[in-house]
Amino acid sequence: MLRTDASGLDATCASSEAMGAWNRTVEHFLSHDKATPISLSEALAADANFAIAWCAKGLFTVLLARAELVAPARDALARAEASVHMRGATARERLYVEALRSAAEGRLFDAVGALEGILEAHPRDSLAAKLSHAMRLMLGDVSGMRASIEQVVARAGLDHPHLGYLLGCLAFALEETGAYRDAERLGRRAIERAPRDAWGLHALIHVHEMTGRPGPGAKILAAHAGAYEHCNNFAYHLFWHQALFRLEFGDLDGALRLYDERVRADKTDDFRDIANAVSLLTRLELAGADVGARWQELGAIAERRVADRSLVFADLHYALALIGAGRGDAARQLAAGLAEGVAPGDQERVAREIGAPAAEALIAFGERRYSEAARRLLSVRPRLRRIGGSNAQRDLFDQLLIEACVREGMRREAALLLSERMVVRGANRFATERVAQFGLGSYSEGAKMIPRG
Repeated sequence: MLRTDASGLDATCASSEAMGAWNRTVEHFLSHDKATPISLSEALAADANFAIAWCAKGLFTVLLARAELVAPARDALARAEASVHMRGATARERLYVEALRSAAEGRLFDAVGALEGILEAHPRDSLAAKLSHAMRLMLGDVSGMRASIEQVVARAGLDHPHLGYLLGCLAFALEETGAYRDAERLGRRAIERAPRDAWGLHALIHVHEMTGRPGPGAKILAAHAGAYEHCNNFAYHLFWHQALFRLEFGDLDGALRLYDERVRADKTDDFRDIANAVSLLTRLELAGADVGARWQELGAIAERRVADRSLVFADLHYALALIGAGRGDAARQLAAGLAEGVAPGDQERVAREIGAPAAEALIAFGERRYSEAARRLLSVRPRLRRIGGSNAQRDLFDQLLIEACVREGMRREAALLLSERMVVRGANRFATERVAQFGLGSYSEGAKMIPRG
């Protein structure tokens, strides 16, 4: 009953029809294709006991980081375990089951360990590589993310059908660890090799965001629509990047149009979509835009997530949505829950040690208690990477920290932070406007004075 997939790996599978659907599922997942759940359903319809497909379904569900989806993930685990008991399984399939078991319990580091066990023996397993990559990003483990995908690309072989997607993952890992030149080079190779590689394009856009080149970045994004036209809601994140470029140009109206027409055109409650929207509205307000009643829709969704605790990165964006919508009591309830550390698995310590003080800082900022906001954000800044997300996403918290320092009149701290920002990111509108507006000057030693994660 063993059949070989497109990457040359064996899996326990009842039919060629099921394997064909499985091959489509893997490519769809790598390319962030909205057809991923369709092809996965087709694989399970063709083989109801397809263990590795059940594992994929459960792991895809865990990545959505929503408390109510833990039960479906555990159901997928039960189906995979039953299949292994009935049919037997390869060592690779058993490691997938182990990865799902850990992930369903909130132990993402352990899940990553199981996936890395797969990659050690089977470096051509592009699904395991992408899952490890995604989970490490959620965990803030960028050094591990880079080390893993470097080994995969080195060992997978030039004939691998998914090499372009793997290069896209490597490009993003390089960007997140500051290797911008290599990231740009490999990002271009990724989308040349796999024109549907939205993640490789995403890596390129991140390089331009982090190196202060909004013009070329916006052009690259517009020129490669084929890399994201097929996408699921990941396309909204790419439009979020386009909106950030509009902000860098000072085009607040253009950024707001992108918010309405692209970033938030579909009013989903996916935490990634909420993060895009919350982050953009906050940046727009910091830039002086009037965002009107747009906070209310986000606040209503966030209030339903006050007790979720699946992912601290998501919780902090829910907190900002509640603050923006004027739902201070709900924001304080969320912060109190984080302080209790009631979160699954790996998120427990992150919630208590980083999430709670960060949420309190955001509440203080919203209530114009800028000294407290700055103090709390400074206290968590060296550890903030542990909430996950990209450097560009977490930059929102640095902007709020700088703004709190400026508004409180903490001139030395603001000047040091702005000096560091100019060194790390090059010329950027947020920094240059505040330096000019408040006459803060610059401190060449800034990057050494203010610890960061």
